[in-house]
Amino acid sequence: MTTMTVTPEPTRPGDPDAYPVLTVLMLMLGGFVLPVVGWLAGVVMLWTGRSWTVGEKWLGTLVWPGIVAVPVLVLAAGFVATPEPGAAHWAIVAAGLVGVLGALVVLPWTFVRLLRAGRRTS
Repeated sequence: MTTMTVTPEPTRPGDPDAYPVLTVLMLMLGGFVLPVVGWLAGVVMLWTGRSWTVGEKWLGTLVWPGIVAVPVLVLAAGFVATPEPGAAHWAIVAAGLVGVLGALVVLPWTFVRLLRAGRRTS
């Protein structure tokens, strides 16, 4: 007696699951691969997609600049504006580090939330 195992077919670009996955990857990683342009491509894909609510679209749009770009700019400002170690310098550096550590939690949470939302209705 033989048993057959069925393996799922790999995802093709025309599959309904491919668009939400690609959209979320572009949103979360596109800004690192192609600064600004990659993220903008993800935003366009997100807003033209039908899988997400308006709130989820705003979350996806604002998370990358708010969680990634702002802390990096704060850190850069801390090192450029106040090169001498002092209270202002360390306050700016601490704020930037808190933002970067927040990105380690918020970005993965957003990635999972948008991915689940995109796949639930596709």
